[in-house]
Amino acid sequence: MHNLHIDTRPEPVPGNVDQAALSMSFGLERQVQNALNLWLPMKTPAQMPALMALLQSASTDVHAALSSLHYVHFARFLPSRDGSLLWVITAYDGTLQSYIMDFVAVLGDEFTAILQFISDAPRLPVQRYATDFTQYVMAHNLGQIGVWSAYPEITVIDVLRGARRL
Repeated sequence: MHNLHIDTRPEPVPGNVDQAALSMSFGLERQVQNALNLWLPMKTPAQMPALMALLQSASTDVHAALSSLHYVHFARFLPSRDGSLLWVITAYDGTLQSYIMDFVAVLGDEFTAILQFISDAPRLPVQRYATDFTQYVMAHNLGQIGVWSAYPEITVIDVLRGARRL
């Protein structure tokens, strides 16, 4: 029988964590997918039903726009239980900056409408103030740590190409 010792002491709370080292420790260096975990604080939770109605009415346009990009694995809007936050959660291929600029191009009107409900939103419309929108998204995005994927090295284009062969 081996004498196995497991260190159960907690790691120090991260301050300025080296994201590259952290990604390497979880095997993300091979992963082509990236995460957008965008938290949007509502001006008031009482407006969440109106925002959800807006999202529902725009869903056909949002789905068409996301499909046209060919690198979004999935996307969803998730309201917090108390209505204080709207989460925009997606997985995509490529860089965050390029992804945001494509959002401006294909979903600018929708994000301008959404951000009217959001506290401390960037200047609007997002198409005119794309740099402000980019900085806002980057500041409100929680990065991915320890993510798992069934296909870490496969892009959306690879998936679509494989589906066409079936």
